[in-house]
Amino acid sequence: MRERKQIDINLYHGDFDVQYSPVSKTCTMDIFLPEGKGPFPVIISIHGGAFKKCDKRDEEMIVDMLHGLDKGYAVIGVNYRLSGEAQFPEPVKDIKQAIRFIKDNAQKYHLNADKIVVWGGSAGGYLTLMAGLIDKYEEFDDDYSSNTNTKIQGLVAWFPPVNFSNMDQQLKISGLLKKYPDHDDSLSPESLFIGAPILENSDLVQRANPENYLHKDICPMLIQHGSADDIVPYQQSLDFVNKAKTICKQQIYYEILEGAHHGDPLFSTPENLTKVYCFIEKCFE
Repeated sequence: MRERKQIDINLYHGDFDVQYSPVSKTCTMDIFLPEGKGPFPVIISIHGGAFKKCDKRDEEMIVDMLHGLDKGYAVIGVNYRLSGEAQFPEPVKDIKQAIRFIKDNAQKYHLNADKIVVWGGSAGGYLTLMAGLIDKYEEFDDDYSSNTNTKIQGLVAWFPPVNFSNMDQQLKISGLLKKYPDHDDSLSPESLFIGAPILENSDLVQRANPENYLHKDICPMLIQHGSADDIVPYQQSLDFVNKAKTICKQQIYYEILEGAHHGDPLFSTPENLTKVYCFIEKCFE
């Protein structure tokens, strides 16, 4: 995995550390704007970090998304409450509120509210999947939320966790499980995210499972996962896609990157990024 560094926002034009929700000082976004007058289609970047760390300016993934500036897209990096501050469903609520804020303030920031794609990896990939599903679910709204619909036009999810309860079992089946339980542990990232040991709280695990929010009107999705991922097993994406395709077969695009590990540079090759941006362009047509 690449060394984690942060981008220098002084190299970019836009509005930074914009507060999008009153619930926490954590809830800020960076709005990177391309040259021109707009309104600009939007790529929302959701960072990973096991639900418990990292930041919207981490170079690890957002550099891939910032290529969108050259294509005339605005790129918006979003911070959300991490598991040390709030547990499910609160971080998901943050992402939904961020989308609503972008739509409600589109004119102010020269954005196209009708052309929004969300893109994230790992924990950010999980939140990306949820962003594409929860527009129809009021339980992810807050009292202060506007009535603006949060439907997006597409999403790109890289190596997302989905069903927390079977991650270690899937790694074991693939021969990739480490010597000690990772996800099943009472202090695993997933246990901390839901606020309870996952093996003792199956109902809460299912409430957090994106598969249970699938509906017929989902947006187009591009989901990529590495076959050699020993952190989030590729079967997490595969199972989600198989279930999603029973609901809307034409809108789910799934690809295994052979030999790729978690956060592998293979995801960021020019060839793969060309594929991703071609998908995004179709979402904006």
